[in-house]
This record gives sequence, C-alpha cells and structure tokens, in this order.
Amino acid sequence: MLSTARSRSPNNNSNNNSTLRNILHSTTNSIPKRYATVVTFSAFLILSFLFAPNPSRASLYDPQHSAIYEPPPQPPNPPHVLNSVIVPAYREKPNIRNLVTKTIRALPDSTARHTEIVIVDDASDDGSEEEVALLASEGWNVRILVRRGNGERGLSSAVLRGFEHARGKKLLVMDADLQHPPKYVGPMLDALTDATPFAIGTRYGEGVSMSKDWPMYRRVISWGARLLAKPLTSASDPMSGFFAIQKELFLKAQPINPSGFKIALELLLKSPLPPSGLAEVPYSFGTRTFGQSKLGAKVMLRYVGQLLGLYAWKWGMWWHYFVAASFTLVVVVGRRVWVRVRRRMRGEDWLLPSSTRQTLKQKMDG
Repeated sequence: MLSTARSRSPNNNSNNNSTLRNILHSTTNSIPKRYATVVTFSAFLILSFLFAPNPSRASLYDPQHSAIYEPPPQPPNPPHVLNSVIVPAYREKPNIRNLVTKTIRALPDSTARHTEIVIVDDASDDGSEEEVALLASEGWNVRILVRRGNGERGLSSAVLRGFEHARGKKLLVMDADLQHPPKYVGPMLDALTDATPFAIGTRYGEGVSMSKDWPMYRRVISWGARLLAKPLTSASDPMSGFFAIQKELFLKAQPINPSGFKIALELLLKSPLPPSGLAEVPYSFGTRTFGQSKLGAKVMLRYVGQLLGLYAWKWGMWWHYFVAASFTLVVVVGRRVWVRVRRRMRGEDWLLPSSTRQTLKQKMDG
C-alpha cells in the first residue's frame, strides 16, 4: 500500500500543477493585456489635460495690451535715458544704497549718464521709499514704483511693471541683494545689439564661479531646476534672474505668465528671438549681505508648475502624449516587477480570487 501511494504521488503532483497552470492561464488572460495598457494610457492622457498648468488667456500678460503704467517723460535736456535697470524688491531697504551707488559707479561715464535704476517695491513699508528719495536728492538717477492696492505681488509681475515704467530702450533685470554683482551690468548692456537683442548672465561660463559661501542645498536646487529646463532652451543658465532685453523685442513677445518666478525663461521662449539672438555673459554669483532669501517650498512648487505649463505651451499635444506614455510605462513595468516578487514570496496561486484558490485547494487535496 505504501509503495502504491508513493507511486501515485508524482502523478498527483503533476496533475495538480497542470490544473494550477490552466486556472492561472484562464484567469490572467480574461482581459487582454493590450487593452489594459490602452486603458491606462488613455486615463493618464485625460489626467494630463485636466491637471496640466494652463493659465487662462485673461490671466496672462500681453506686452501690447496689459500695461497699466507709462514711463515718465525724458529729461528736457540731454543726456536722455537709454538704459533702465529694473530691480524687483521686497523689504530690501538695507541693500538699496549699496545697490544704486555700486551699480552706477561700476559703469563707464558714457553709459552711467544714460542709465536709470527703477526699483519695483511690493509695499514693503520698511523705509525703502524714503531711502530712494534720499538717493535721488543726492543726484542718483533712481526711482521707485510702489505697488499698493492692486493685488499684484511677486517677482515676475514686478519685472513686467518695471518694464512699463522704464524709459530706456535697453532693459536689464537684477536682484536687490547684490548677488548679481554690479560690475557685470556694463558688459550685459554692451552685449545687447541688433543681432543679439537678449542677453543672459550665466553662472556656468569659463572663469566664473559661485560664491563658496553659497549653501550646498541651494546649489543642488539650482542644478536640478536647470536640468529640468534644459529641453526648453539652449541657454546654459535658463534659471538666471540676471538678464537684459531690448524693449522692442519685449513688446513683440507672446502673452506671458506674470505669476511665475523665472521670467527670463518665459521671455526666452516667448520672444521672437533670431536664431543667434542670445548673448551669454559669464558672471560670478555672490552671496546675500542683508535680509533673507525669498526661496521656499512654495516658490519651488510654483516653479515646477510654471515649467510644466511651458512644456505644454511649447510641445502642445506631444507633451500630453509624453506624460501619458511615461506614466503608463511606469505602471506596466512596476506591475510586472511586483507580480514576480509576489510570486516568489507567496507562490503562483496568489493572484487568484479566494473562491478559486479554495476550489483549487479542494481539487489538490482530493
């Protein structure tokens, strides 16, 4: 009897394994895999359209029609203003005097006489207005535009309103905290020509570097943000906030998102630049002397949203196809890996419904 039972055992195991394979085959193929992949891709495509940042036309800034300010008249007698340095600011009073005096003094006399500084302040109420008034009374060519009561805040909208208020034909943007060294303002203005109507400061050129006091986490964030924007532009430092543009080119730009934090990237994409119209000026990035950085989690999230919106704007439908295909690939590959791991851990029958597993167990026991 014992020998008979032993002789039957291999046959029983073979039959049981065959039954298991048949049930698994019929169950896992009840819905063709190609249909599941198509459904997954379609779902992600719909989600991409629903959740991709897409500012309404009314919320965009049109350089031709959205202006609410006009530049003051030129001085009655020469020298007339040809260059405007736009400085967005919020609670930067301790930096203003150094910024104005160092910037003007760093310029050749022939350029300084034709240059004004326009500070766009988001109602800091920290004494910035009084400081600018004092500087102007001392003979420095500086003005301040304080935004109150219109609900506008943020760097990009400040730059755009500063452009409106500027009298110069060349517009340069720099930070108030002196991280954009004033000695590079002259080379930036000189780089603007009819052939290169857009100039951008780059921290990645030859012979320049970032300050050794710049924190490592800021370096990592800057590197990551630059890498994410690389497919959009050939600029070596598209994240730079130190840039210059001819006013004529700015006025021809397509509608701009005024709520973003990287206005240079917006203008690079939406201005009608000629093929070789971008000049890059290497500069060494400094450290903040007074005040606190405005970079935070909210700023970084808004940047990601702005970047996604620019990808959708530039690539159109192809961007949505790319997003859907990428997420579908992650799901398909992830599921295959998961299935293999679980099969090794729990056996081949773990994918079956509980009722099917119970039936299979009964057949194997019988």
